[in-house]
Amino acid sequence: MFPSWASRSRILRRDESGVALLEFAIFVSLLLVLVFGTIDFGRAMFTANNLTAAAREGARYGARHTNPGAALNAIRDTAASKMSPFGNTPVNAASQVVVTCLPSCSTGQLQAVQVQINYPFTWLTPLPALMRQPLTPVLHARATFRWEGS
Repeated sequence: MFPSWASRSRILRRDESGVALLEFAIFVSLLLVLVFGTIDFGRAMFTANNLTAAAREGARYGARHTNPGAALNAIRDTAASKMSPFGNTPVNAASQVVVTCLPSCSTGQLQAVQVQINYPFTWLTPLPALMRQPLTPVLHARATFRWEGS
């Protein structure tokens, strides 16, 4: 008839038919976390590098301008146009780019032009949420160039 409970438990202890599937599921989940984390981290580093280059180009444009105080919007637009986000929204020149003349924008006292970009970075994967990190961290880039005008 039916096997006894002891013989049934011996058969079940030796059965390993689902072990390979379970190991594969654990391995694939860890592999996907690693791959997508690497992709998002690479995107964040690419964006931070581009922000720095855009701030540098904007500050350089302002430093070579004859009157940076009168061309603040042109400096902001130049910095914003040099930023090429990878999978994110473009830089908003009006709200995310800050241009400062050091110590002031009057041409008699002007010594340097500083451009700062504050950019909210958006993750593609939900990994930061799982690690209790902010979903949209703000990346900052700042560049200061000595004013070359006369």
